[in-house]
Amino acid sequence: MPVAIVGRRGDISHLVTHFSSTYHSDFWRVRRLGRTYLDAAHPGAAAGVLAATLSAALGSWGAGLRKAPALQSIHSMTNSLASPLVHSDLVALRDSARCGPTIVSGRRAFARHGASLLTLTAFDTTLFNALGHLARGLFVGTTNVTYPMKAVLLITGLMPAFDSQVRRGLRRGGFSGMSNTRYLLPTGTAGAAWMKISRLPFLLGECWRTCATRMRSEIRHTRHRILVVEPGRLFDVLLFMQADPRNPVVLTYHGKRDWYDIP
Repeated sequence: MPVAIVGRRGDISHLVTHFSSTYHSDFWRVRRLGRTYLDAAHPGAAAGVLAATLSAALGSWGAGLRKAPALQSIHSMTNSLASPLVHSDLVALRDSARCGPTIVSGRRAFARHGASLLTLTAFDTTLFNALGHLARGLFVGTTNVTYPMKAVLLITGLMPAFDSQVRRGLRRGGFSGMSNTRYLLPTGTAGAAWMKISRLPFLLGECWRTCATRMRSEIRHTRHRILVVEPGRLFDVLLFMQADPRNPVVLTYHGKRDWYDIP
């Protein structure tokens, strides 16, 4: 088990409790509408409702400030989310999260099987395409992966987004190669930059599968018990919080240096 939960009992509940209440609320507002959108056979109306709330949340999370990309208009965001291609890619990523991404015998795998389960190659292609479509459809001139990943997290709950805090939390937890000040959108599904994005949900999924008892127990001692069904978001919160050296490290990696080198 290369990724493990460490530290004292109570550390997880402490980090979850002291995470920004505004960020907690933003996530759940969008995630609820994201479920409706993803469940819709024809997402037109649901896309419009989601776009407005998603725009507000992304703005709250820094879009349009400092060097972060500006947001497209609500109309443009609605059109992007209403695209059958974007919708189907996000549904597939939601389904992949539900199927329990994990590591088996040193390789990526899904713990549970469902009718819409993607192959690993299709997972990579789907995630790559979704990030690209969201980068263009939701933002203006974005070149970094951070905000498209935030959109994937908010809508599907798949995995943490590589903002500066999460990358710092990964570094503090022993994940090498996360020290760049910018994380550009990968240009293809090969190379280390892409592998870090596409392998992390499987490593974290294995951690969830093996350490869920402790994590669920600690989450239930907070006001945010619903995180027991949102492991992608839970890991996002923990990594964000453990970036602060005043906070305990709860998530660590122990393995080969190139932690992302997983087939």
